Amino acid sequence: MQQTTTALTVEAGKVGLCTNPKKCKVLTSTVRNDRTDIQTAGLETEKVDDFFYLGSYISHNGSCEKDVRARIWKNEKDMEEEVC
Repeated sequence: MQQTTTALTVEAGKVGLCTNPKKCKVLTSTVRNDRTDIQTAGLETEKVDDFFYLGSYISHNGSCEKDVRARIWKNEKDMEEEVC
C-alpha cells in the first residue's frame, strides 16, 4: 500500500499536482487486516473504520448499516418537513 501511495504522489507531482496528507485517509478491509502505517508526503495518514464518499458511507467490514441508517434518518426528516 505504501508503494502505491508513493507512486501516486510521484506521478501527481509530474503534472503539477500534490497530495494533501491532512485530507488523506486510509480504510482497510477486515479481510486483509492490514493496519500498517501509510505515509503521504512524509506524514502518517489517518486510519479510519468508515467514511462518507459520494453520498454513501463506506465501512471497513463491508457493512451498509451506517449508510442505511443515514438514509432512513434523511427520509424521516424529509417526511417531517412535508407534513409541517
